[in-house]
Amino acid sequence: MTKSMQGADGNKPTPRWLRALRSLKDRKMLAMLLLALAAGIPYGAVLGTLNAWLTEEGITPGEIGVLSVIILAYSYKFIWSPGLQKASFPKIGIPLLEKLGPRRAWLLTMQVIIAVLLVALAFSQPAKSIAYVAMIGVLVAFASATHDIVLDAWRIEVATSDEDKDIMSALYQFGYRIAGLFTGLFALMLADHIAWSIIYGLIAVGMIVATIGTFVAPEPDHAAEQANGRDKRPTFAGGLSRDMIRYSVGAVALGWAIAIFLIGAFTVGSLTSTPPPSASKFTLEQGPLIVFLSVIMPGLVAAWLLRRSPTTAPHREPTGGRLNKVTDALFHTVLDPLMDLVQRLKWAAVLILVLVLSYRFVDLIWGSFAYTFYLGDPAAGLTSNPAISLGALGHTNTDVAIASKTFGVLATVAGAAAGGAMLLFIGRLPCLVIGAFLSAITNLLFADLAAGGVGMNAFLGATGVGGALGATGMDPALSRLTVAIAMENLASGLASVAFVAYLTSIVNPRFAAVQYALLASLTMLIGSLGRVPMGEFIDTNGFHSFFVLTAWLGMIAVVLSAAEWWRQASQPKPVETGTTPQPAE
Repeated sequence: MTKSMQGADGNKPTPRWLRALRSLKDRKMLAMLLLALAAGIPYGAVLGTLNAWLTEEGITPGEIGVLSVIILAYSYKFIWSPGLQKASFPKIGIPLLEKLGPRRAWLLTMQVIIAVLLVALAFSQPAKSIAYVAMIGVLVAFASATHDIVLDAWRIEVATSDEDKDIMSALYQFGYRIAGLFTGLFALMLADHIAWSIIYGLIAVGMIVATIGTFVAPEPDHAAEQANGRDKRPTFAGGLSRDMIRYSVGAVALGWAIAIFLIGAFTVGSLTSTPPPSASKFTLEQGPLIVFLSVIMPGLVAAWLLRRSPTTAPHREPTGGRLNKVTDALFHTVLDPLMDLVQRLKWAAVLILVLVLSYRFVDLIWGSFAYTFYLGDPAAGLTSNPAISLGALGHTNTDVAIASKTFGVLATVAGAAAGGAMLLFIGRLPCLVIGAFLSAITNLLFADLAAGGVGMNAFLGATGVGGALGATGMDPALSRLTVAIAMENLASGLASVAFVAYLTSIVNPRFAAVQYALLASLTMLIGSLGRVPMGEFIDTNGFHSFFVLTAWLGMIAVVLSAAEWWRQASQPKPVETGTTPQPAE
């Protein structure tokens, strides 16, 4: 038992929740909250609120579809994450950035760039040039995704205990959701009174205010990983031949080059072609290839190299020509993190990969059809089978703003807070299982609404919630929607905290930037691939069957989470060293 876990008598361990509460006094916790705001503001500004502005400007849904390229920056950020693995920042002659340290310098730079781009967006004229708006949106997303890579690396590197990791995971989600309130609810409320250009100017100001977190944050100590600008992290390259290194790096580089070309071609086509290429077609046809080339193939190469039983040794600058230096750099920034992950997890990597792919799958798919379900005409909306009703609810924009952007966001924040508390009292993996189950089962609430809301009516009547909401002026239909969204978002907030804490627990702090970006990106990729077939399923079978199906699909994550809990519980807990990731509890 370590000293930090002992009580005053030296024998009785300090409760985990008490250690966590004590860690809240550290300035890095305040920094985490502010930096989470900085992470959430650009995401909400270009992937949510911007659509409302464009709709008001008379932009058609087809033209708004060009903005689908924005999500690619978040889905494929792991491709440039190796460039941010080493804690370094280019010398550009700005003393302030040099004093901050590399991680904070990158954070502040991205924050300022995002704020400037949001100001440029404020002065844009969407009705005259949607391509210009989309281009700014892509740049904001790229800077925001880069900020996310550095922020995730920072919070993992600066954490000194399991309690730090869990509290910071909860604060990340909490701050991110508060940013959603700022860019969503408040922005939409102001839009009825002031111009959108002023609103985006205010969002840019909010981004500048959030930079305070960068100045409050401590810079991680990288003394163990690098010295005098030289990387000392362990590498597997020393036990491999030069030819093997070149071939493995060449295969991975070729795969990533093809993936980047496919993404770049789609992005350019979306910004320049009329009409733009279909995002759904791109995701369905080229998405699997991109996932294989950029994720699966490098993982297979890493596993193949590990079969050669290479030994790790501190990284050294390579000797020889430029080719040796380039291949060594690519090996150390791309393959070393993957080999470390595969070596530590072994065959459990397969279980963890499927768990990562499936855990947020249902939520990511369902979100694409939310507004169609909320706003669609229940009388006119029929499936391709005339005997089956689509099951849309026919609510107004105001109804959705009240239920989703107000009660829904507040419920998500509450869910994040509940998830943080559960992490401290019951541990990561129990929380992971509970979050997966609640996220799946709450889909049945929407299935009930699609079938007429009989079950929800009974619940509202039995609990008195319906009467309380009715006293505020809500009609029964809006009351049903509000409660369903609140309960679903509460589950989503809890599950998000549990999932972030779990991913953090399996990442090696020495390779945090690449490993976390890769795992987080996988979560978004598989959800994107499922949207097209699920849309076709809704067209054929209606929303009721869709929500029943997603509830069953969500149970896959429940089973996998339980299997991971059992796997980790059956293994002896390693001694904490401070340099390797701690197992989830």
